Amino acid sequence: MKKINILTALFAIVLTGCGNLSQVKQDGTTDNPVWPTIESAGINQSGTQEGIWPNWDNVNQIEKGMNKAQLYYLLGEPHYNEGMFAVREWNYVFNYREKGEHKICQFKVLFDHDMNAQSFYWKPAGCRQSGDNTGVGRYELSGDFLFDFNSASLSEQGRMVLDSMVNNLHLQDKTVMVEGFTDRLGSDAYNRRLSQRRADAVKMYFMQKGMKDSQIIAVGRGKEKQVIACEHQQGQALKDCLRPNRRVALSVL
Repeated sequence: MKKINILTALFAIVLTGCGNLSQVKQDGTTDNPVWPTIESAGINQSGTQEGIWPNWDNVNQIEKGMNKAQLYYLLGEPHYNEGMFAVREWNYVFNYREKGEHKICQFKVLFDHDMNAQSFYWKPAGCRQSGDNTGVGRYELSGDFLFDFNSASLSEQGRMVLDSMVNNLHLQDKTVMVEGFTDRLGSDAYNRRLSQRRADAVKMYFMQKGMKDSQIIAVGRGKEKQVIACEHQQGQALKDCLRPNRRVALSVL
């Protein structure tokens, strides 16, 4: 029941989808994966490129049996209009470089009748291995997912994510840098304070899980390193568009 409640809260603002492209079986498999066109992707972060430049450390954490909430915090929302809650197929467009050459690939996740990920497909095959993994040991988590709105209070799902990272990455034996980032809205001073408070909140939670103060470096970056500009949106549309900038980056040193 807890998982259903978390998913409901997470996706309440998202429109239900139009259905699956592929014929997805009850066990989360298909005999014929169908791919949408790259040009029809519903996300464009750079103005000229479809899709995203993913954090390959996040991509490499994906495994069979994950639920949609777990996949959402690793990859963000799917890039097409299938929907996020009731459907059993998500599609993504990834940009990467191979020997300095810009390339694009697609990633598909299929879910079983319990909405747990069961099948993963790449187009072209092998592009996952080709992606440059330059951010070794770096994980970027959505600030909107980790924290209550406009605050440094960890949400229930945020605590679950951090628990998973402590256990799966064995952080008790490592040194971690926690960096908080905000979007560009608001004053520089306010955003610097908020980002520091959020970084400190993650540090304190890790310490509650057994890490030492000396193992964790917490830094508030404020508006630094914006990943998306959103120059043409206003109001709520602008806040939604700027969501990727509101994040916490964890570097395992």
